[in-house]
Amino acid sequence: QAGARQAADSNSTASAMLTLEQRKYNVPATVMILDVLSRILPDHTYVTELRVDGDKLRVIGSTRDAPSLIGLIEQSGRFSRATFFAPTTRSPSDPGERFHIEAIIQPSAGSAS
Repeated sequence: QAGARQAADSNSTASAMLTLEQRKYNVPATVMILDVLSRILPDHTYVTELRVDGDKLRVIGSTRDAPSLIGLIEQSGRFSRATFFAPTTRSPSDPGERFHIEAIIQPSAGSAS
């Protein structure tokens, strides 16, 4: 019985390792997504929140021209279906527009998806 339990534990560990290995190659690293965003977003854009959930990206921040960000994000080739998921707002104390954008993360050319 102890041998069967050890074999089951071994299979469970192997399965977990395989899942992690697949995730490593199929899910984009958040640091790579941050790098792409830092290259494409204008200097007057400030990201205050960044969330990655599977293949979905959510970015919240402030900028001078929120509508232009949709085009920049989609033209990067790394994201698609960029859209606002909440209204863009302007506050008297904030010099820019507060934006809430979500997009689908496209697999990179080197990933195995």
